[in-house]
Amino acid sequence: RSSEKRKRYRCVIVLTREPTKEELGALSAQQSVVLKQRTPVRVLHRRSALTRTRTIYTMSAKSISRRCILLDVEAESGTYIKEFVHGDFGRTSPSVGELLRCGADIVQLDVLEVLDSVQ
Repeated sequence: RSSEKRKRYRCVIVLTREPTKEELGALSAQQSVVLKQRTPVRVLHRRSALTRTRTIYTMSAKSISRRCILLDVEAESGTYIKEFVHGDFGRTSPSVGELLRCGADIVQLDVLEVLDSVQ
């Protein structure tokens, strides 16, 4: 199964308000966050409408400007990262926007590393 692998990502995220240092610290402290992800709107035309469980293992957030953050994420392979950030109209929960209690949109997403099975 693809979920035996993990991937590390770097996201540039624009928020609807300036986050506090405490909020970014709380986001970074989250570990093994279990997501419920319904098939994203953007791929519904080519994928079955399913609800899947995926895990965000670690996150590290830092401010890069007033309303922009850099978020490094280690996630279970198969996680829809863009939807984890913005929530996809409530189809992914929790999302970064939910966790920070504001709107969040992803403006850049890079895969940093694909990790083999973790024992």
